[in-house]
Formats: sequence, C-alpha cells, structure tokens
Amino acid sequence: MEKDLQNKEAIEKLKSMAEDIRFCMYTTYANEKIESRPMTTQQIDENGNVWFFTNRNTDIGDGSNQGEPVTLIYSEPKNNTYISVSGKAEIVEDEAKKEELWNPMAKAWFPEGKEDPNLVLLKVTTGEAAYWDATSSKMVVFFSMVKAVLTGTTPDGGDHGKLNLA
Repeated sequence: MEKDLQNKEAIEKLKSMAEDIRFCMYTTYANEKIESRPMTTQQIDENGNVWFFTNRNTDIGDGSNQGEPVTLIYSEPKNNTYISVSGKAEIVEDEAKKEELWNPMAKAWFPEGKEDPNLVLLKVTTGEAAYWDATSSKMVVFFSMVKAVLTGTTPDGGDHGKLNLA
C-alpha cells in the first residue's frame, strides 16, 4: 500500500527503519562512474540528517567533495525492508558531535579513539527518501505471491512510499 509520509512522521519512519538496519551502501557518481561503499550509520538526527564516521584520508573524507550528491541504500532482505535516501554530503568539524556519536565499535576502525586525527564526521543532509516495508514473514510473502498468480492480481508488497523530510 502506498503511504507517503511528511515532516516529523517521515523523519521518524526513516530513523526507525535505517537505524535498525545501520549499514548502507554510500553511493556517489564521479568520473562517469557510480561507486558504492559500505558505511555504518551512527545517527539520524531530529532533522533527518544521516551521520557517519569516516577517515580523512579517503575520497569521501578529504572534504574535497563538499555538497556532493549521494545516495544511501539500506537493505534488510530478511525483513523485506528497503530504503533509498538522496542528499548532499559534507565533512563536519564538530568535537561535541564526535563525542556524542563515539561508540566502542568505532574503535575497530579508529584504534586511536575519538582523538584520532584522521577521524572526521560525514553528514548527509537528506533531500528525499523512499521506503519499502513488507515486514511479513517469508511464508506470508510466499502465499501472497501464490494467491496473486492464481487470481491474476498483484501481490501485497507491504507499505511503500516517499518520505518528505522538509
């Protein structure tokens, strides 16, 4: 069922789905090539901005692409949950935010801790998002598809829609 959400409701839906999945493919377009790399979501804030830690010595962490358009693709096939987020990326120098987001798992990537000189914050300001949420069990999805084949109808794909975060 199509269900577009607005403002706070849209932000809450994005937060609940993406923070549960946590990992996304961070996708950029440069030199006529689409590139994706896995990233761990640290937070989705009250405005729908997505926060990551990254290394200053990478192509996305060096700050040379401030305002670069990006797409974040979240996928949890086990639960039939998917999100696509489009926005603009920027490196943010904010020690208080770094402190707020720091967690023990980040130490695996930044062994020197939150004081690591190569640790930077990456913020994606969300422009638009879409979601597909069919959290039914695999058996329910299977029977929905069988019913659709037998009746000539379309299977129930669960909820989907656009998230207008403005």
